[in-house]
Amino acid sequence: MKSSDIINLVQQIKDAWKTADPYTIAKHLGIRVIFSDALGKDFTAYTVRFANCPTMITINNNYSDTSKKILCAHELGHAILHADSGINHFAITNTNINTSVEYDANLFAITLLSDDETLSGLSIPLENMNNYLLKSIIDYNLSRCN
Repeated sequence: MKSSDIINLVQQIKDAWKTADPYTIAKHLGIRVIFSDALGKDFTAYTVRFANCPTMITINNNYSDTSKKILCAHELGHAILHADSGINHFAITNTNINTSVEYDANLFAITLLSDDETLSGLSIPLENMNNYLLKSIIDYNLSRCN
């Protein structure tokens, strides 16, 4: 999926449900979001999706509410954009480093959580940002929210 397609999809979702809240959108889509106290600090979030079962997003409960919202938006991107994946972790691994799945989820999250004014004021248009820049934005916001 092209970056412009992801941005347009997120805008359609925001317009359809009149919200940018990832928890509300997940609920509308039948995606279960759970919080776990059993995950180590380095284990942030993951999405589990299997046939004939509800998609589940698990988020580390040791993060701030704002960080959990960012993590949920990222994982929601995986749940919506990567239906063919069974399990996905919020990390660049040897398995996904050469794929676009993390780029897609990062772009989805930033588009979802940013308002139109913020997006229009960017020096680099969102659709022209590479994953390094997108991940840097997410990592920066996660670090200042903990």
